[in-house]
Amino acid sequence: MTDSSVPLVRLRRDPRRVRTAGPDGRWGRSDALGWGPPSAVDPQPSALRADGGAATHRVRSPRHAPADDDGAARRSRARNGYRVDPDRQDTDPTGFEPAHRPSRRPAHRPAHRPAPGGRHAGGDPVDATGPLPTGPLPTGPLPTGPLPSGRGGRHRAGSTPGGTATGPLPRPRHRRRRLPPGAAPPLGRVLVTAPGPTRARPGGIAGLEWRVRDLLAVLGTFLLLHRPTAGLVRRFSREPGAPLTGVLYGARPFGGALPGRRPGLVFVLASLVLVAVAAVLRGYDQHSAYELFMDEVQYADVANSFAEGNGPQLFDAPFFLHPPLAFLYFSRFISAPQTSMTVEFVLSLRPANLLFAAANTALVVACARRVVPRWAALVAGAFYALDPFVIRFDSRLMLEAPMLFGVLAGLLCLLLAAESPTGRRRWVLLVAGGLLWGLAITTKTNAGLVTGLPLLIMLVFSWGLRRREAATVFGCELGFYFCYVLWTVVTGRFPGWAEQTFGGVLRAVGLVKETGFSSANSPSFSSRIVANLSLTGTSYVLIGAASIFAAWFVLLSWRSLRLRGEPGDRFADPRDLGGRVRAPGEAALALIACWIAGVLGAITYTFGLGEVEEQTFYLLAVPLSVVAGLLVTRLARARRWLSVVGLALVALVLAGSAGIWWNIRSQTDDTYSAFSAWLFANVDPKTTHIALGEHTAQFVMPGYGVFPLVTLADARASNSRYGVVSTQLSALGLADVTPQTIAELDRRYPVVFLAHGRTAGDLKVYDFGRPLDGSAPIGLGPQG
Repeated sequence: MTDSSVPLVRLRRDPRRVRTAGPDGRWGRSDALGWGPPSAVDPQPSALRADGGAATHRVRSPRHAPADDDGAARRSRARNGYRVDPDRQDTDPTGFEPAHRPSRRPAHRPAHRPAPGGRHAGGDPVDATGPLPTGPLPTGPLPTGPLPSGRGGRHRAGSTPGGTATGPLPRPRHRRRRLPPGAAPPLGRVLVTAPGPTRARPGGIAGLEWRVRDLLAVLGTFLLLHRPTAGLVRRFSREPGAPLTGVLYGARPFGGALPGRRPGLVFVLASLVLVAVAAVLRGYDQHSAYELFMDEVQYADVANSFAEGNGPQLFDAPFFLHPPLAFLYFSRFISAPQTSMTVEFVLSLRPANLLFAAANTALVVACARRVVPRWAALVAGAFYALDPFVIRFDSRLMLEAPMLFGVLAGLLCLLLAAESPTGRRRWVLLVAGGLLWGLAITTKTNAGLVTGLPLLIMLVFSWGLRRREAATVFGCELGFYFCYVLWTVVTGRFPGWAEQTFGGVLRAVGLVKETGFSSANSPSFSSRIVANLSLTGTSYVLIGAASIFAAWFVLLSWRSLRLRGEPGDRFADPRDLGGRVRAPGEAALALIACWIAGVLGAITYTFGLGEVEEQTFYLLAVPLSVVAGLLVTRLARARRWLSVVGLALVALVLAGSAGIWWNIRSQTDDTYSAFSAWLFANVDPKTTHIALGEHTAQFVMPGYGVFPLVTLADARASNSRYGVVSTQLSALGLADVTPQTIAELDRRYPVVFLAHGRTAGDLKVYDFGRPLDGSAPIGLGPQG
């Protein structure tokens, strides 16, 4: 295997680092060029080798290739070219004929400049004198004599002490060099780091797969509508077989401790502190920091139905819009089932999500640790722990935190499997990852967006995982969900499941748009971004920066994600890429790239064509917390001024997130809780009708007769005594009553209850029985 302590770029350029395998199958580092005595780690002396000690290694295509050569021909020569260096038999160490090309230097510039004790232009060490031979490969004693010195390219040639220059040495161009006729190949295969020979694209189904892959690669990048742009992308993307870690770390080795090693005590303690901080940030003042959300009431009622033993029911009606696992978990926190929903009962279930918030923080750190250093993994966990957008959903009774727990836990299993060799442990981890992803979609079906599409990418293109492995994970995921479907069939609930589930699918694909930013009468996405800048501004910065970096990373590395062959070859290492075993961290990095590509594709489709809601971006914010670890690692490896600026911005975003958290927690946002307390203390439910100009209060007013309020005519028709409106929801278009109607109510009727909050604005209750303009009162009939 490749020595992971040496950068792969250096392995290509330094022939002395080439490792050869001897007849006993052991790898050892030998003097590949043959100068001097055999190395101590050479498996056998050169005199006993069949080819006289020759070793071969591939060379990279030089940047100074002739201008008339195209890129494909140059890469082909680099792949097929070999340099043969037999062991030294006499005083001349070269032993081969370099094929020189005419120099393109101007006539007024000398071709060479003397430099003592250097290398000649080809980069090979020189320790003897004499001109390089220009005839066929010698078969007898090698010639001796002074070695000319001159000026080369990146390396300068020199003369040995006492040598005299006899003429300029032309600059070698690394043309194709093959083994001479009759020369035997070396006993051991050389482990090369350059890509293998180009293979012709197959026909049939396999050829169609190549064409589809290229088509998607072209269509999935920026402005790839014509060939010049497509060629530009291919030019700047990584070469096939190039190390993925080069995108993050350049030519330097992996930063910090390599992934896969046992975590240190300091790292473990810091992770535990981060987990505790995440739980405290979400649990502090949890009941009054965020307003009651309508979905929370519905989820609490379904959980209450499970606690009563009635199964998935919402207000005594079958409920299959979301799978039941999260509701079954929430029901464990209900000691006494309720006959009706109240604000206090719903808020009492919010702490159930603190466990998942803490676990997700640990999983973000663990997933990021597979591909970045320890400090960067902790930064990724800090982004998740402090993210205001994520905290808002983790602090409420929502399904996103339990769903992402299954997604992150399954991803961690797949990352561990990607770094494991072929064997039982790898397949056990793959199956466990598939089952955990199945648990995620059985918690909320939206998880299929961020798990199904990445698996389809792996299945079609053999990226990250081999096709059979991706199919196994996909089958385990669907099998887990089909167990839930089978339960609906056995219990006779399948018709209700089919109706509501397929209705949700139609909404997800955008054929039906009832809620969210794409529905009618809803606020625009940009208006909500502007309105929430003071609450989640740092989250938007993180999502934007991490999304751009993730797209850039996928764009540069997509040509190195493909795995050759299928696992039917029992001797093939799953981590192999183009004849090269991936260095530590690269297999996990390839899997992360495929996962992020699927997440970005799914969210892009949902945002463009599907039914996008605000909680949809939770599916993007948590994966981008892992990407943030890659981003800060790349910033740390950039130029000094850029790394200082980038890491300062990272610290600024984290500090801004902490400031937003304090701003939110230092204020109360509990208008519905105050309204509920006033209502039960002052209004008799048996004798009073109430008209509602918003949609949340109806779920927490048991026993009251409630009716919609759009205009005053509705209040008169329903004979309602009181009217409830929310100024903020009406201004955003999220309520039935308009701001103009609210202004009319302010002029004509007194306000008997007023509570102000960040979410609802002014929650007002009007008394229609005491008009201010002398008109006839409303609601004083039989109820009065």
